[in-house]
Formats: sequence, C-alpha cells, structure tokens
Amino acid sequence: MTEKEYLAYCQSQIAGPLKEEDLITMLTAWGTINYSLGYKTALADHKIKISAESQSETKGSA
Repeated sequence: MTEKEYLAYCQSQIAGPLKEEDLITMLTAWGTINYSLGYKTALADHKIKISAESQSETKGSA
C-alpha cells in the first residue's frame, strides 16, 4: 500500500471533509507503520531474534 492509497483509505473511513489535524494524524500513523515494518524487516534480514524479555522492556520504555 502506498502513502496515497493509505490516505485514500483513511478518507473513506470518515464522513465530511478532511481537516489539517486529520492529515497529520494519518501521516503520523503511516510513518509509524513504515518504521515498524522496516525495523522488523531489518531484524529478519540480519537473522536477529528478539527475546520476549527484550520485547517487554522495549514496550515498557515507549
């Protein structure tokens, strides 16, 4: 899914015109999704496994 497709999808989920705040929220979510996908892909590419303990520490610090 591209950024434009994502924004079109988001716009289809709401009624009425988009406000500036809506666009900022959608683009922030898009960036977060892409960062997470890239992070997970990088771990897989380098065959790095995260233990459950490490994941809980990461979630707690966010």
